[in-house]
Amino acid sequence: MQPPTSYPIGMLPALTGRSLGRCLEIVEAGLVRTLDVPFGDRSKDENGRRRAILVPAGRVRSILQIPEGEVAPVADEDDAERIARIASARAEVVVRVRRGADTTFVGFEVEVPVLAPIFPAARETLLMAFVRLRAPKSVRQRLADDEMLRDEEVASAVDFMSDRAAETEAACRAALVAVAQDYARRFGEATRDLEDPAAFLKAATQADIERFVFAAQAPSEEEVRRAADKWFDKVLGSMRALRRQSRRRASFAEATGYDRYPSLFPLARSIGRRLLFLAGPTNSGKTFEAMRLAIEAPTAEVLSPLRLLAHEHRETLGAAGLRAGLITGEERDAPEDATHIARTIETIDVGRRVDVCVVDEIQMLADEQRGWAWTQALFAAPADLVVMTGSPDAIPVVERLAGVLGEPLEIRILERKNPLEAWPRPVALTDLKRGDAVVAFSRAAVHELREEIVRLGLKVAIVYGALSPEVRRAEAARFRRGEADVVVATDAIGMGLNLPVSRVFLASLDKFDGTRRRGLLHSEIRQIGGRAGRFGMFEKGWVGVIGGGTHGVDKIRAALSTPPKELTGRAFVRPNRESVALAAEFLETDDLAQVLTFLRSRIVMDHPDLKIGDMDEEIEKARRLAGVTLPLLDRLSYAVVPVSLRHPWFMDTVLTWARAHAAGNRAPKPPLRSGDLQRLEDGVNLATAWLWLAQRFPQVYADEDEVRDGVAALNGEIERNLVKLSAMRGGRAGAVASKPRTRRGRNPRPRAPAPTAA
Repeated sequence: MQPPTSYPIGMLPALTGRSLGRCLEIVEAGLVRTLDVPFGDRSKDENGRRRAILVPAGRVRSILQIPEGEVAPVADEDDAERIARIASARAEVVVRVRRGADTTFVGFEVEVPVLAPIFPAARETLLMAFVRLRAPKSVRQRLADDEMLRDEEVASAVDFMSDRAAETEAACRAALVAVAQDYARRFGEATRDLEDPAAFLKAATQADIERFVFAAQAPSEEEVRRAADKWFDKVLGSMRALRRQSRRRASFAEATGYDRYPSLFPLARSIGRRLLFLAGPTNSGKTFEAMRLAIEAPTAEVLSPLRLLAHEHRETLGAAGLRAGLITGEERDAPEDATHIARTIETIDVGRRVDVCVVDEIQMLADEQRGWAWTQALFAAPADLVVMTGSPDAIPVVERLAGVLGEPLEIRILERKNPLEAWPRPVALTDLKRGDAVVAFSRAAVHELREEIVRLGLKVAIVYGALSPEVRRAEAARFRRGEADVVVATDAIGMGLNLPVSRVFLASLDKFDGTRRRGLLHSEIRQIGGRAGRFGMFEKGWVGVIGGGTHGVDKIRAALSTPPKELTGRAFVRPNRESVALAAEFLETDDLAQVLTFLRSRIVMDHPDLKIGDMDEEIEKARRLAGVTLPLLDRLSYAVVPVSLRHPWFMDTVLTWARAHAAGNRAPKPPLRSGDLQRLEDGVNLATAWLWLAQRFPQVYADEDEVRDGVAALNGEIERNLVKLSAMRGGRAGAVASKPRTRRGRNPRPRAPAPTAA
């Protein structure tokens, strides 16, 4: 189980090794952040609520870092508070003063916290009892009348209260443990027939099952059970009601809950989240500001669109002195005590509550293939503050979805820190200078440009999507160190790489987007060109075009000067595992392709704000998996494995692994063989899919460390090839890289004299 997000102050001695008296001094002096958890009782404070005081898990360590002598004395402490404070320190439990609505003294109470694994949820449940303690008769009425006590009377009362508090706390703790064990047994019996009780519990109850606070008149098990039974019976009642409701549902859309998409994430709905959108172009400091908020928070998660960015964000968190973890689809390096985690966005944990969650590149909501992950993050991130970064284009859709959620949204618009302008005329490759970047839109075009630029006597670093994050970072580092003169990249440069370039030149003003060939959008030109003129290194950034006439320059000028076009339409979603299982039951079929096809036509069919994303590849993979005798949800994992059907032998290899899995055997290791650059890249990509499956089926995909070592060796060989290609001359370069295809639709590139800035 994951650690709780916060701890009762009564548990601080065990967590910090310091005395309770010292911990109470630090908490009461306000030197660490606390959380107030209200609970119902007839006796309430001046705000009409009783509170249990908790310390967020991320702040517990700071208690150790506060030197002696830095805690100010308690101001305006009356005799009742003095007795409670000294008794707490002496008995090593928390004794509190109970007051009436008019703040008059009523009595004392002892705080008894117990963390118990009652439910199969991500975190244990906190049972927090406040048990009444009777004050000595000699002082009770005098405290109620607000009379001053003599020092010896205070000392006598402290002796009396500390003894009673220790006895009461021990008896109540034993009662709470016994009750919790009984509840765990009863819950297990009530959910024996469910495959995933935790998921069903989340769907059934909107209550906070991680925390239950109540008052008890006595520490006996009977008294504790009387108070806690109302809560536990309500949880079981909610589950029984969901069972009845599920059987009565007439339409599948209602059964899946996608017509009420926000309700699929009960933890996020229970928090009372705030949304912050840091909207701005590249080089506006939005990511820096978002990371600052994450670093300053006790706990945080940073959701990135790329593994490359997740690694960089983890390094940023670690450099700030935080205990930071990393989770992507292919790797998991997250210590149990990590307070901050960098993730790829698809790996979001909707059950791990944090103070801040950063959602990077929120405009990806509009991407038909991956947009579902950003929609899910916006709706499901269980954080007090959800910080989005991205282009101002996304403001309207974010505003609309915030309205659907009913959560407050703050928008801060950031301006670019230095100007970005169009290079005044088209250029030729001969005009390139050391430190320039050239952007093409296919692997073949990148290698063709590399060959041409190398012939001109310049060394080249290259970056494109088929390269692993490790190689992309190595190539970027080679460029930064000056070992390469020019970087040639695909539009992957537009997201996740900060390079010291003052000029970015586009080799083409159109691209194939997976469906058709089309002209570049203004937003794409701004995103890619925005990498020019990194703030702090250059006073200005330039975006230009290679070859062609003035049309290309005019288009770039228009893209840079036109206000961002607002994203319109609905946000994308994708079926989750629970909806796939429900659909299979509803259709009475085990045919995954049929189930996914049905979901594509039914989920959010008439929803005003949501629509289903592209599922063509997943459905085709499901068809090819039809003969594999694995459980439905295991086949679903293979259907969404990150390999492209554009490489048919990739999926053939995945099918081989799936058949081994179905036969009860270990999956064969991926082919990690040397060869030309294309073969090396394919080997890394296929091994990445193997590692992705290893995170889901560790017993089947064994020897993970050996595969990671093999991938590292291939990446090293790829980088050595790229370094070699960087300095080759003439036709020898093509002998290592796969033969590039002819660039169709490219702008002609007449060699023009080098322009001067306008």
